[in-house]
Amino acid sequence: MYEEYGTGFARHKGGVTEVAKYFWENELIALHWGDIPSSNPDDYDSGANEIQYLNEFAREGRIVGASYREFITSKMLVGVVPSDSNIKLLYFDDGDLVREKEIEPGRSIEDVNEENYKIYKTLQLEDVKTVSREDYPVLFDNSIRPPSASIINWWNVEDHLRRIINEEKQRRSVYSLRADEVEVLCEEYLRIVNEDYRAVRTIGGQVADVDISGVAENHRIWGEVTMGGTNDVKNKLDSLEDYIGDGSKVLMFGPEDSKPDEIPDDITYLPVEIVFETVDINKSGRRMLSEMLNTTD
Repeated sequence: MYEEYGTGFARHKGGVTEVAKYFWENELIALHWGDIPSSNPDDYDSGANEIQYLNEFAREGRIVGASYREFITSKMLVGVVPSDSNIKLLYFDDGDLVREKEIEPGRSIEDVNEENYKIYKTLQLEDVKTVSREDYPVLFDNSIRPPSASIINWWNVEDHLRRIINEEKQRRSVYSLRADEVEVLCEEYLRIVNEDYRAVRTIGGQVADVDISGVAENHRIWGEVTMGGTNDVKNKLDSLEDYIGDGSKVLMFGPEDSKPDEIPDDITYLPVEIVFETVDINKSGRRMLSEMLNTTD
């Protein structure tokens, strides 16, 4: 369901706890930028980008992961903003809702706010699921969540959000992992196949052109990881040639179907499907994958 919808994130990061509780209980996502009855970005000196995202969510529809940390930190909501939604303006006096109006995305209304109420721009979620930190820790990982925005697209957990909405079980496959999780998988594979392997640098881009930097026995290990297509693999192989040398082992991790016809002689191509299977039959590796995939052994 909702294949045509993108995925987004909403963070309710401050303000009055009673208001955050109201949004949680009524399954709303909300923005508070300026106490004016408008969803037109041109009406805002700051926050215009987030107002624009709110409008896009309303017009196009989104599958949204929503955090309400001012009220609850161990759970979040995952729900759907239907396309062609209107924006609800909710007027609060401290923690009490005193007025409610509705506008189309990008529009404003004439309404003098003499009482200086706080005006929240909100969207109604539908088909809502409550998700706990224990069941889906990846969605609570601050390194995965967008760093500061209140509302924004959230593509790097798209598969997770879609599975939650569709009530699908996590597929036990390398293709169910995020890109950073595949990097962890590949380094764990090196530990499993060679107990002497030790990491030299943290995985993921601290050394130019390589994701994995380590040592094993008398060899320096360099590895690059991708889930991309053949052209992406070829480009990475070209970069990896700079690491070929005496005492080095150079590894390219990628999908079986993306393997080029020709691989440089001094670079070993390791299909991620085989890497996944190898880690999955290892007791500790299987536990690690179960945590990543939110599945049971």
